[in-house]
Amino acid sequence: MVNPILPALPATRSALFCLALGALLTASPALPAADPWVLTDEDRTNGSATLEALGSVREGATSGTVRIGATDKESVPGVVVSQDGYVITAASEAAQRKPLRAHLADGSSVDVRVVKEDDTLNVVLLKMEDSALPPVKWGESMSLKIGQWLFSMTGRSKEIRMGVMSARRRAIPDSGAVLGVRFGVDDAEVGVIIEEVADDSPADRAGLKDDDVVMAVNGEKVFRNENVARIISAHRPGDVVKVLYSRKGAESECEVKLASKKHVIMNWLGEDFANHGVSLRTDNFPEVIQHDQPLQPEDIGGALFDLEGRAVALNIARVDRVTNYALPVETFLPQVTKWMEEDRKKNGTKNTADAGE
Repeated sequence: MVNPILPALPATRSALFCLALGALLTASPALPAADPWVLTDEDRTNGSATLEALGSVREGATSGTVRIGATDKESVPGVVVSQDGYVITAASEAAQRKPLRAHLADGSSVDVRVVKEDDTLNVVLLKMEDSALPPVKWGESMSLKIGQWLFSMTGRSKEIRMGVMSARRRAIPDSGAVLGVRFGVDDAEVGVIIEEVADDSPADRAGLKDDDVVMAVNGEKVFRNENVARIISAHRPGDVVKVLYSRKGAESECEVKLASKKHVIMNWLGEDFANHGVSLRTDNFPEVIQHDQPLQPEDIGGALFDLEGRAVALNIARVDRVTNYALPVETFLPQVTKWMEEDRKKNGTKNTADAGE
């Protein structure tokens, strides 16, 4: 047991896009699968001919995207939301890549400070120092329909990946937070024995190992599995708990950043390791747009665009090989705008044009 621990497209661009896509989708369907002229599933939606049709909107999407992380290599996308340097990204992804800096397309990087972090939305607002990049242009998401084509920037903002809205917009309930361990029977004199640590789980990343004995969590002594479960159940994915443990008689303490239960279960079953993993947080969102773009966890935090190059949502979680969640713009942009106004007032800075203005 796991401890709780092409609907209607815009006219001109649509025509070009549909011609390119149509040529790909009709290419040699009767040829045997081994034939080199048969398109792979990936090329049918993200082949060079298809992506070429989006060349005219690439520049705007690229210029409004930076990379957030300690280094450019270990970073996630950030969306520029104002000309005076405010950026948003997925809080749970950015938290794994501290100390944070903004890495720009020209190879330079600038300091950032955290303005506001919202656990409910999983959004963090950052402020770049000494930078004035053009913000993205926001659209609206209410008119999006299942099957509508959308794209995101990936590969450190150099590549486009396409997909469709694949399910109705909805809230994603909280499945709970977990350490990512299986406990053995309650036969330790003191503490609870870890029988197995899941690969790439919060416990694994914190350095816990099989046969360690958990003595206390957040300062509270534990004697049974249920004690640990009760403490962890009061927390959310992304929260950090302190675990006191014993290994071969020597006590030590570590900090464990909890993950969504689904994240741990899927990796434990080996379902998603071959498909580049899933996000640390995959649930407890007020509303999401679901799409099937071939993204990886390190692509989460960037904007989701329509074919006119308008940002309509913020990619917030990679759930599995064919499922990503994105927060609709209407869900978070009013809050982000409010946070920026409060920060400008606090720091005595002047308002400049924000995204979408």
